[in-house]
Amino acid sequence: MPEDDTSAEADLAPADADWTATVVATETDWDTVVDLRMAVFVDEQGVPEHLELDEHDAEPLESDVDHLLVRDAAGDAVAVARLRAVDAHEYGALAEGTERVAKIERIAVAGDRRGEGWGARVMSAVENRARARGLTEAMLHAQTQTAGFYEGLGYAVDEAVGTFDEDGIEHVRMRRQL
Repeated sequence: MPEDDTSAEADLAPADADWTATVVATETDWDTVVDLRMAVFVDEQGVPEHLELDEHDAEPLESDVDHLLVRDAAGDAVAVARLRAVDAHEYGALAEGTERVAKIERIAVAGDRRGEGWGARVMSAVENRARARGLTEAMLHAQTQTAGFYEGLGYAVDEAVGTFDEDGIEHVRMRRQL
C-alpha cells in the first residue's frame, strides 16, 4: 500500500459517524468486497464476471490500489469503492501541473441499502483517502443514470469525452477538485 497520511486501518468516516470506512487489509474483507461487487455489477447489472475483476484486483492487499469497505453500525457491509492514482496525462487534469489524479471506480451499494445515503458516504470516504494520498483531483466513469447523483456531490460531466460504453453500460466521465 502507498505511503500516505492515513494507515489502511484508519477509519475514513467522520469521527462522529456510526459507520466505518476502511481500506481493505484482510482476505476476509477482500472477499466481502468481491461479494458485494458481484451482487451489484454481475448479478444485478449483467456485467460479465470476467470483466468485473480486472488486473487492478489481482493483488488487492499488496498493490497501490485501495479497495474501500463501508460498514454500518451493526458491522454489515453496505458499500465499496476502488481508488487508483492514475497519470493525469491519460485522463486529463483540471489544474495545470497536476501529475496524478484519483480514479474512483467500482462504486457499489448493496441493493437493499440504496436510498439510505450510503453512496454519499462511500464517496466521502474514498475522497478522504485520495486526499490522504496527496491527490487533489478526482475522476470517475459514472453510469449515465447515476450522473445526477455525482453532480450533487460536486462532480461535473467531462463534455469533451461524451458518453461511452463500458462493459455494455453507457457511461460519462465526471471530475471534480478535492
